[in-house]
Amino acid sequence: MDTTLLVLGAAAAAVALVAIVAIVHARRLAKSVDLALARIGGEPSHHWWQRPRVLDREVRILEEGVEESAKDRARLAAAVAEASIGILLTDDDGVVLHANETASSFLGARHGEAVAEARMRQAIEAAILSRTSQHKELEIYTPQRRFLDIRAIPLEHGVESLGAVAYITDVTEPHRVAAMRSDFIANVSHELKTPLGALAVLAETLAANRGDPEVTTRMADRLVQESRRLSKLIGDILDLSQAEAADRSRTPVDLGTLLSAVAAGFGEAAADRGLDLTVAAVPPSAVVLGETRQLATLFTNLVENALTYTPAGTGDRRPRIGLSAAVAGQEIIVVVEDEGIGISEQHLGRIFERFYRVDKGRSRETGGTGLGLSIARHIARNHGGDITVESQVGVGTTFRVRLPMWRAP
Repeated sequence: MDTTLLVLGAAAAAVALVAIVAIVHARRLAKSVDLALARIGGEPSHHWWQRPRVLDREVRILEEGVEESAKDRARLAAAVAEASIGILLTDDDGVVLHANETASSFLGARHGEAVAEARMRQAIEAAILSRTSQHKELEIYTPQRRFLDIRAIPLEHGVESLGAVAYITDVTEPHRVAAMRSDFIANVSHELKTPLGALAVLAETLAANRGDPEVTTRMADRLVQESRRLSKLIGDILDLSQAEAADRSRTPVDLGTLLSAVAAGFGEAAADRGLDLTVAAVPPSAVVLGETRQLATLFTNLVENALTYTPAGTGDRRPRIGLSAAVAGQEIIVVVEDEGIGISEQHLGRIFERFYRVDKGRSRETGGTGLGLSIARHIARNHGGDITVESQVGVGTTFRVRLPMWRAP
């Protein structure tokens, strides 16, 4: 036989063998692909050479699903991270798997002699073991005193425990408000007792001395004074209640017009005491968005305070009380300054407290309630501003009220 034919025959046989082996392997691979497709819900192809394309399509679908799932997890993680409340996730052994930034800020705080994290774990472990939600309130120091509301909720899938999630809310402000309200009620009760008690004593004295014109006149004058004091106290309490109210209707208020009206209301009283009460020119742009009556109360209280603590003029000396307003960036600064007796350093930090009086004797004489400056600060803050004070004993006092400026749209 010709050598060339032998070589060609061997080559053809080898090619045929390779083809047969390839077909066998392709069929085996096709079966594996069909099985994989069946497991993922895909439809098997009837032609083995089409199966790679089918598998590729299914893989792309799976990849898209995995990518979308990853996006969902990223969205959820971002939402948890930005949450204003603390969120703590644990496994079924109570081991912390994830804590957002808010929760992490609480974990190292102190609770008495213990770390706050240990107290939180107790609530979480109790939720996992009992399979019921747990609620705990915690007092911590960071270093400020704060109160946390902790709600631990068990996570389950059927009968299987997956761990727990704890929601941690800072309830310091509600606690502070509740404490202030309690103190306020106690203070109001105490403050009301004094004029009411005085009225009762005066009325009894008047009734017992009906035939004595001198006593009757004196007691009647005292009754009028105490009645006015009581009326002033009740009015200030109502003003404070309104100042603390939120969501009031606001309109543009021209501070130049308002300050002039407030000063006019005290013009006669200032003149009678030999005081110069002046209002400097106010720029037309000094307009704020606010509640007119509240803002009038704010500046009325400051001017009234200045009148109370500025000695009467003598001879050529006429102590000054000045009102002015200036625009500073996006704010308006209203200044109420006097040449009065001033406030000492020991009292300066407390004058905005409710019922706090620098000079209790003078307050009794003038009918002061100790609420005027507290009301003024509440109103300023409710309007997005604040109030500060500077004072020097024997020289005078300056109050500065900062309010956001309103611009016409």
